[in-house]
Amino acid sequence: MVKRIMVDMSATVIHHGHIRLLKKASEYGRVIVGLTSDDEIINNKGFQSELEYEYRKEILESIKYVDEVISVPWLIDENVMEQYNIDFLVHGTDNFNLISKDKLKIFPRTEGISSSIMRKSSLRAITQINNNNKLMLTPGPAVVLHENLQYLKPLFGRGDDEYTKMSEDVIDWIKQISGQDEVVAMQGSATLGLELAAHSFVSGKILLVSTGYYSDRLKKLLPKDCSATICEYKDIEKIKENFDWVMCAYTETSVAFKIDLQSVRNKADECGAKLYVDATGSIGLEDSHQLADVMAFSSCKGLFGLTGASFVAYKSNLNPNNLDTFYFNLNTQKNKMTTGPYHAIASLYGVIKIHDILKQRVINSKNAILEKYKGIVQNKNQPLLCTYLDGEVVPNDNNIILYSPRSKLSGSVICHFGEIHHDVVNIDQRIEVK
Repeated sequence: MVKRIMVDMSATVIHHGHIRLLKKASEYGRVIVGLTSDDEIINNKGFQSELEYEYRKEILESIKYVDEVISVPWLIDENVMEQYNIDFLVHGTDNFNLISKDKLKIFPRTEGISSSIMRKSSLRAITQINNNNKLMLTPGPAVVLHENLQYLKPLFGRGDDEYTKMSEDVIDWIKQISGQDEVVAMQGSATLGLELAAHSFVSGKILLVSTGYYSDRLKKLLPKDCSATICEYKDIEKIKENFDWVMCAYTETSVAFKIDLQSVRNKADECGAKLYVDATGSIGLEDSHQLADVMAFSSCKGLFGLTGASFVAYKSNLNPNNLDTFYFNLNTQKNKMTTGPYHAIASLYGVIKIHDILKQRVINSKNAILEKYKGIVQNKNQPLLCTYLDGEVVPNDNNIILYSPRSKLSGSVICHFGEIHHDVVNIDQRIEVK
């Protein structure tokens, strides 16, 4: 007599691993698929199936290796086997069904595929579709990566071991990138971090190195008792007096200009000053951040995370002022006395292992523009984040978002984050410059 072979499955996302299993089972007799109900999936897997039972059943019944589909409970026992006259149960190596070994046939799973893997692939596809819908020539986040989303889940800053590990790994990673001893994370934009860093550390006589809107804005973020002298970057060597602090923006996004941070560090040493750096446009992209004594930045530019996290990083020989405020107080943030940027941190956790790949894609985009428009770009002080083009950028399609710098320019600034979700560089084909 032909044996009746049961293959129990949920088949929430049907893939070639299922087909191979059913084909193998059919070699032993008639295949009866024991299909898990919707309620059983919710109760045991904790989520609602992508397809309801009736549609999963319809798909399975159309497969040539399947003779019958029946509804079964989550775990198959001897009663189920007897009820449907089953001779053998076929299952993968993860079998937990309560039947005797002489009625069980264990088949190895198909490597490299599972419903869980398919779901992750679907998430990747969704993010790629969303990213491809428009090319962002803006600083960040110009894309939302699959890696930004894969660890988003309920998270909490106290008593949540999973988040604690994520946070510790992200902070250690940022310490390495920044070359700083201490890193404090908080909810907010880079501007919050910059102002809090200024009020926590900066005092006295200040030399502010001017390169554009973002460097000049630092004066507005200073404590009121500071005395600031503004010096154009090109004139920095003319400065001969002493200062308590030198402040600068490493990458001036508003004009696509990168300073020589080593020369500014040298000037700070010459002036007997400590160095404060706005690293918003440079962190994760440029080298030499360890030259700063204090710096601040956000999660969504060269770190390639989601918006929402602000960071203050500094050398351990500095002690922050204990400001007469609660929330606007670095010690409050350091001691995690407020809700932290949990999901922004989780988004960064996802990109740690691929950060070098993402940075290289920024470099590739930068090089494509420098090559195509080498006649209308500056010859030096080029940041990786962005490029100034001496002309008007005109998009070749309607799915391009241009960057509007906060400085008044005769030309245009484009940023190089919009294609980091894949290896192909199309930016030079999708814009023209007049």
